[in-house]
Amino acid sequence: MQSPFLLTVVEYERTTSLRERMRTAGCVFEFVVFSPKPNTVVDEHIHRQALLGMSCYQAAAYRTPELAETGDYLPSHYAPIPDWDWDVERADAAPLTLAEVQNLTLMQKNLFGPTALYRAFCHPPYSAQFKRGESEAQSLYCEWLQLLGIEAQNDVVVINWVDAYEEKWGRRPDGSLPVERPWDEFFEWGLEWWGIWCLTVWNPRKNTLSILVASTSD
Repeated sequence: MQSPFLLTVVEYERTTSLRERMRTAGCVFEFVVFSPKPNTVVDEHIHRQALLGMSCYQAAAYRTPELAETGDYLPSHYAPIPDWDWDVERADAAPLTLAEVQNLTLMQKNLFGPTALYRAFCHPPYSAQFKRGESEAQSLYCEWLQLLGIEAQNDVVVINWVDAYEEKWGRRPDGSLPVERPWDEFFEWGLEWWGIWCLTVWNPRKNTLSILVASTSD
């Protein structure tokens, strides 16, 4: 795989503020916003670099929380660490249709399926608690989508990296493990029942390539 340094972490302050408010409410998503360097062609390979960058971010947050929270880490300052060494070349890319991207923006808790993002945002295990109720949940969600660049526009590219994860890498019905090691064991916990998320979002008008992930259980 080529060098992961074609991406730069951006939006430090907004990401830190939003992450803190989401965590306070009980949301379980982690996310990072990158900006491709000038003249970078954002193709599937660059989306995989964002996955690699997220694994580096998770390692930094795990090993040195104060650096991750203040944004004092940069892609040029870190390399993959074994604790979060995602084998991103084995991840399967499933680009979303425009209709599926539209579903990500809908603030309806009665939606189900792999694009029911608002439901997952509001209902992690034991559910999130928003002090001002639904109005705060929607306001925070809109701010999150705006930061991530998730918009139902023809030029916005969203790739789902765990669409077939359970089928390919999850435990068999008899409880046995798959023959091959999954591209990352981070997602095994969420497969117990709540679910897993891993999306990369390219918004050319904002020049941002974002990634969101979640995997949790009770």
